Amino acid sequence: MLTEQENKVIGMIYDAALNPSLWQEVLTEIVDFTGSTTAIFTATDQLSPHYDFVFTHNIPPESMAAYQDEQVKVLDLRLHAPYWAEKALGDTVLNTFAPYASMPVGTDEFIFYEKCAKPTNVSHVAAVLLERSVYSWAVFAVHRAPYLEEYSEQDGKILKRLGVHIRRALQIYRQMIILQEDKQDIYHVLDHFKIGVILVNQDYQLYYANTIVKKIFERCSVLDLDKNNNLKTLKKFQERLNQLISSALFKDNSLDYDAGGILSLYDDKENDSLMLSILPFSGAAKLQQRKAIIFVTSTNQPQYLARDYLIQKYKLAKRELDVCELFIHGLSLEQIAEQMNITYGSVRIYIKNIFAKTKCNSQTELMQLLMNVTLEFEHI
Repeated sequence: MLTEQENKVIGMIYDAALNPSLWQEVLTEIVDFTGSTTAIFTATDQLSPHYDFVFTHNIPPESMAAYQDEQVKVLDLRLHAPYWAEKALGDTVLNTFAPYASMPVGTDEFIFYEKCAKPTNVSHVAAVLLERSVYSWAVFAVHRAPYLEEYSEQDGKILKRLGVHIRRALQIYRQMIILQEDKQDIYHVLDHFKIGVILVNQDYQLYYANTIVKKIFERCSVLDLDKNNNLKTLKKFQERLNQLISSALFKDNSLDYDAGGILSLYDDKENDSLMLSILPFSGAAKLQQRKAIIFVTSTNQPQYLARDYLIQKYKLAKRELDVCELFIHGLSLEQIAEQMNITYGSVRIYIKNIFAKTKCNSQTELMQLLMNVTLEFEHI
């Protein structure tokens, strides 16, 4: 059962997803909730640098400046990357810098302690991995001063739960940041999302649907509206859909629930399926009452390669990118040849060139690399 303060933090996270200026308040609340002294929330995206951000609480500017030093970044990576190597997205790492202070002068540990940990007066850290791929990285971490206890497994569980919501918020942020910078009307922003978006009001009625959702309603057999403008799905999914919307609206006063969640809808007879992410939505000042936001995608929607990244990093030519696009959608080399109207031998040459440029040694390795550079919405 979640505490009242944890539910408060969850609500604040979704508010901040739509209004990034609120992240400072979120960090302050999480620091208080976890008995910490400082916190940092940072994300880097090589494909879209304007997405990059760093939010901190109680970390002195001089400490942040020291951390930006290239030597310190390398030390940090060398010392702490192994902790993340075997971690999946959403996993946590608990660590302490206290032993670094007694290491020999000149060692990586001692330098990191002197330049980062000591000026910030922190010794213990609990962090959750939010995003990691070939081109992006995001992490949320809280820290405790030397005189406080190290983080416990229970602290790690709390951070892991909050991490789910922060990951969702990060996705919303990435969808909205460019248009928000233009200070567009909130509905104009949602109209430009490249995935389906629905807003549901406190009466469970559809309040808004963008163009993509309207098209989904026209052709889909698993999601519709009833006569009262409530979302309607197949009988086997209806109760769960209602529960998730209710939790996203914070309708349940018992607090014994998580806020929102994901739901897959499918109709085997019609070969139709959708994925829904159902989340709280209360960040827009013009919206007078709390709403739930639902992101809708087709499970068979195409993967979109980050072509610019592949061109810049691996110098792939246009035809090589075309081969990669077809390959990632499951076509065999013979089918790719037929689709591109070229010979099988030509496809083999393209694949050989792609292997050389990407340093892949097999089709499996190439598929893994390409899956790391696709642009899509992940339901968390």
